[in-house]
Amino acid sequence: MTQRFPQHLNKLRILSGLSQRQLASRASVSPSACCRWEKGEVSPRRGHVETLDRLLGAEGRLVQTWQRDTTDGSLPSFMQDAGLLQAEAITIDFVSPVLVSGLIQCPSYARIVFREANPTLPDAAIERLVTARCARLAFLRKRNNPMVTAVFPESALTWPPESVRREQVEHLLALMDDERIRVHLVPNGSVLVGVTSPLFLVKLVDGGRAASSDHVSGNVIIEDSEDFERLSELVKRALGASLPEGRSRKALEDLL
Repeated sequence: MTQRFPQHLNKLRILSGLSQRQLASRASVSPSACCRWEKGEVSPRRGHVETLDRLLGAEGRLVQTWQRDTTDGSLPSFMQDAGLLQAEAITIDFVSPVLVSGLIQCPSYARIVFREANPTLPDAAIERLVTARCARLAFLRKRNNPMVTAVFPESALTWPPESVRREQVEHLLALMDDERIRVHLVPNGSVLVGVTSPLFLVKLVDGGRAASSDHVSGNVIIEDSEDFERLSELVKRALGASLPEGRSRKALEDLL
């Protein structure tokens, strides 16, 4: 995907008569950070983009360009907060108490999930959601190629129809061939105590960290340190309750 933000930032800076060093000083960042943003090597966080937008008199246009880049222009509104966070991540740790984590769902599994959650939506709208969800991992791989860890119960794979289960299991096994994708199943009989809705933690390219937790109409971004530590502990406990990668792979193979 072509990134528009680096070129837009470069053009605005030149029109403002500022060098990279001058802009970096005014934005309270290092000159190397500004240089890497213009080269498209890394993407700034939203707070930095808003500062750049203000300093360069862009009146929100630079923020809009950055947002289009980081969401790939395809995510529905209720997914965009989480999508922006994931786009800046170098590690993403998912815990889902009921379903396969959204980022690693196959199309048929995602289709059932969206249909059950949105019974009044027309088929065309469901297909747009499925397409956006299933294209997300490829987009993130091209962007920062984050390390992804997903923890979810084995029962997440036993409720769908056999054809969907088989497609999802084969999809997971193929993903696990990538050393940057780690899948951990919570065996039947174990419970993810304290995890009441899907959540994920991220480490960002700039060293920051944040979390997101789903609710019925969208997701909540969490940056408060106390709340983050609480969710981080839940993720650690979930990993402790789950099977190691090798045993998770064997459990998946047994489902075929």
